[in-house]
Amino acid sequence: MPRGGARTGAGRPRKPLTARIDEGIGEVKHSKPQVLEFPEPIPEVSEAAPLPTFLEMSSKEGGGDLPSALDIYKQTLAWVADAGCERFVPKQLIEDFAFMRRSYLETEYMNKKLGRVIAGGKPSPYIKAALEYSKQTTALYREIWSIIAQNSTTDFNGNGSNAFLQLLANRGF
Repeated sequence: MPRGGARTGAGRPRKPLTARIDEGIGEVKHSKPQVLEFPEPIPEVSEAAPLPTFLEMSSKEGGGDLPSALDIYKQTLAWVADAGCERFVPKQLIEDFAFMRRSYLETEYMNKKLGRVIAGGKPSPYIKAALEYSKQTTALYREIWSIIAQNSTTDFNGNGSNAFLQLLANRGF
């Protein structure tokens, strides 16, 4: 029996703001693409800003071989700030992404350390955990990217100057 309703991510994806501005979409037929502006000053992202301490507590396995959740948080926050969208992306979303990404890396670390098949030919329990963490990480990343794509006037095509984008491109973490 079919179940109705809109599906998340179904349909034609919206064009990013930069593409709409470049193509002049909206200037003739409809209204001009809306760029959100807020009157209050933008808080600067700096090392002096309070960082979530619970992210350091989340790192257990992997030690120095894996980046800490706090490092992932800082890189992601810097990427969002470079896009000019630090006011649009909630900090909790970035915290959740960093936490899930670190958890995924830890499960993959344990899969490499212990093997994917344990005694008796059974699969390791870390395989299912890694898949779940991977799904959550991907969903959170897509949410962050969606916000950036719809609100940033910075074009990231081919721009590898940001450390976070370089790590994603090189699969460095």
